[in-house]
Amino acid sequence: MTPLFTDYLAQNDINGYLTALHREADSGDAPSLRILLYLSVMVSEVEDAMDYVDKLMTIDDDYVFAVWPYMSAAINELNEELGTCDDDEKYKYALGAKFKTALNTGDMEYEKEHPGFESPFRLFGDKIIILQRAYLHHVGQQTYPVIDDSVATKPCAPKEKIDYWYSLYRRSDCSANQETIYNDAKPYAEQGDPDAMLVVGYLLAHGIETKYDSPRVTILRANPDFALPFLRRAADAGLPEACWETAAALFRKKETESEALGWQYVEKGAEMDNKDCLRCLFGRYEGKDDATAFGYLVRLAAQTHTHEYKLTLAEWYEKGRGCEKDEKKAFELVEYVWKNSSASPYDSSQEDSVGMLCRYLREGIGCTPDPKRAEDIYHWHQDAEDRMWEMLTR
Repeated sequence: MTPLFTDYLAQNDINGYLTALHREADSGDAPSLRILLYLSVMVSEVEDAMDYVDKLMTIDDDYVFAVWPYMSAAINELNEELGTCDDDEKYKYALGAKFKTALNTGDMEYEKEHPGFESPFRLFGDKIIILQRAYLHHVGQQTYPVIDDSVATKPCAPKEKIDYWYSLYRRSDCSANQETIYNDAKPYAEQGDPDAMLVVGYLLAHGIETKYDSPRVTILRANPDFALPFLRRAADAGLPEACWETAAALFRKKETESEALGWQYVEKGAEMDNKDCLRCLFGRYEGKDDATAFGYLVRLAAQTHTHEYKLTLAEWYEKGRGCEKDEKKAFELVEYVWKNSSASPYDSSQEDSVGMLCRYLREGIGCTPDPKRAEDIYHWHQDAEDRMWEMLTR
C-alpha cells in the first residue's frame, strides 16, 4: 500500500516516509515508484530517475508511458545543445532541469485523461522543499547518530526485532532493505540496547546502499569514526560479533594505537569463540608461532561449519606442525570430512578430502595401506561429481 505523506508529516518523520516509499516500491507499488521518480527529478538525481522509469516500464505502468516521450525528447534536446560533454555534473544538472519541465508537461497531460490521478506536483504543493531536503538526506547527505556516554547499556529491543536485524548482519547483504533496519534499530541503539548498537555500528562502519542494482544509491556513507562508539559499547557488553566488528573498524583506521586496541578486542572475541576473531589470530601467528597458531586452529576446526579448517588441522597433525606428529588423527579427520561433505560445486571440501584420503590409503599414513580402497573412493567421487553436474544442468 502506498504510504500517505500526511501521516508521516504529522509525526515529522519524513525519512520514515521515504523508507516506506522504497519498501513499497520494491514490492512493485506503482504510485510509490511514481513519487520516487518525481523526487529524484526534483533534486536532479537523473540516474535514480532513469532507474525508476525502467522499473515502472517493467510493470507496464501506463503513467510512465505517458511521461517518457517528454523525458526522451529532453535527453535528445540536451544532447544537441551540449554535444559531447565530458563534465558529468554539468550534464546531470542540465538534464535534471529539463526533466522537471518534461515530467511536469507529461504529468499534466496524464492528469487530463485520468481524473482520479493524484499528480505528485499537485499532491505535495509547498511541501516540496521539505521533501527535496529529506530525499537528499536519504540518498547520502546524512547526519550521523552519536550515542550519549551517560546512557546505560541495557537490553530493551523486542526479540523479534533482534532476530530480524541479525538475519541481515549475518548475510551482510546489500540487497536486503538495510535502510529500513537502520532506521528501525537506531532508536534502540541510542537507548543503549547492545544488539541494536551492534547492528547500527555495523551499518555505520560499512555504509548502506539501496537494494536497487542499477544503479545502487548510497543511503548512508561508511564512517568508522561514528561506528566505533556503538560497536565498542556492544563489545564491552559481551557480544562476540561486536568484538570482531570493533576490531575491524579499528584496523581500518591504520593507526598504531588503534591497531593495538583492535587486537585486544580480537582476543576478547576469541575468548567467546567468535570464528572471525579465531581466524584472525590463527593468521596472525601462523608461520611465526606455530604452537600458538595450532591452538587457534583446533578451536576453528571445532567451531566452523565448513570443513576447510579440519583439513588444515589434518595437514598440521601429519607434519607435526605446531604440535606432536599424529598421523592417526590426521587420517581420522580427513576420513570424517570425506564422509560428511558433498560433491557440491560451492564447496571443495569433499574433493580436497578425497585427494588426501587416497594418498593416505596408498602410502599408509595413519592407517594400514589399502590401494584398492583408495581406487574405489576415487571412482566413487568421480561418479558423485558426474551425478551432481547432471542434476545442475538438467
